[in-house]
Amino acid sequence: MTSILFSLLIFFHGSEFISLTVNAYHNPFLDVFFKYNTHLGDGLIFLLFIPIIFMRKYGYGLMVKLAVVIHMIIVFVGKQIIFHGEPRPMSVFEGMSIHLVDGVKIAYLNSFPSGHSATAFLLAAILALGKPVKPVYQVLIFLAAVIVGFSRVYLMQHFLIDVLAGMWVGYGSFCIASYLVAKFPESWREFHLGEYFQAKFSGR
Repeated sequence: MTSILFSLLIFFHGSEFISLTVNAYHNPFLDVFFKYNTHLGDGLIFLLFIPIIFMRKYGYGLMVKLAVVIHMIIVFVGKQIIFHGEPRPMSVFEGMSIHLVDGVKIAYLNSFPSGHSATAFLLAAILALGKPVKPVYQVLIFLAAVIVGFSRVYLMQHFLIDVLAGMWVGYGSFCIASYLVAKFPESWREFHLGEYFQAKFSGR
């Protein structure tokens, strides 16, 4: 639903107009909120999954690791090879009166796709779809990812089309990884590393 809305906005108004419109509605509260909220899309957030990988079955951990690798490869190829040098908002709007948030380091190139958005949506897919979760929590988790994506537009780091692409990179990476792991033998997927070490150390 969100990707459809973003696509329609881009089609009818264009990414540059949307960025300028969002920038015109800045305020001190949103400046602080998005300045820190955007860090939920930092790649380092995946370090939080290291203990989870040991607590879950092998198939889940493998899916997480594989999804992260796929996501990193796609973002790298997009930013550094296919769309290398793609201008970010502040390159396009250079010389214009633009509100910038204090303390946010502005990037000027390699805009497509949005890496933070890709990370946020991969994280959301893992948390909301990797294991059974109540629908209301799924909605809240993906809403949090949308907010991270929107923060990239608010902070003038990306255009909305970059965010839209990042959303699909993150979600697509999860889908590809889940599909590949499902092809592994069930005995591999059901193996629990934490239980294995617990049995070893308990002498069972």
